[in-house]
Amino acid sequence: MQGFPPMHPVTRLGRVIQQLRSFDALHSGELEAMARDLEASGAPDVAIRLRTYIDMQRDESDIVVTELADIQTDVSAGAPPSEEAAPGGDPAVNSPRRARWQAEQAAEAERLKAPMSRRDLFNPAGPKAEDQ
Repeated sequence: MQGFPPMHPVTRLGRVIQQLRSFDALHSGELEAMARDLEASGAPDVAIRLRTYIDMQRDESDIVVTELADIQTDVSAGAPPSEEAAPGGDPAVNSPRRARWQAEQAAEAERLKAPMSRRDLFNPAGPKAEDQ
């Protein structure tokens, strides 16, 4: 992503943590639905084993998320105060979308400052196909 300011490591870690939690919820939900289907089809012993794997997966992902959250806390404690961390500040101050939007707004402002001919002023859509 050239032309955009780099994301702060604390923000990046927060996004990774959020993604891991989402993946955990998604996969746990899918496996739980599979366990219900197994119970309904007459295989309760397999459903019990599958739920054991669900619990193990959930515990392991909690360990990873907790460790990443600790790292995030350590990084934010050692990081210099930034515009992101300022209370009441704009959380999107370093957003790539915001930078792109600001660039578009600046380009539009420059276009509007440029001199305009009478033809362009009274016909902003441009000449019709049959007039060309």
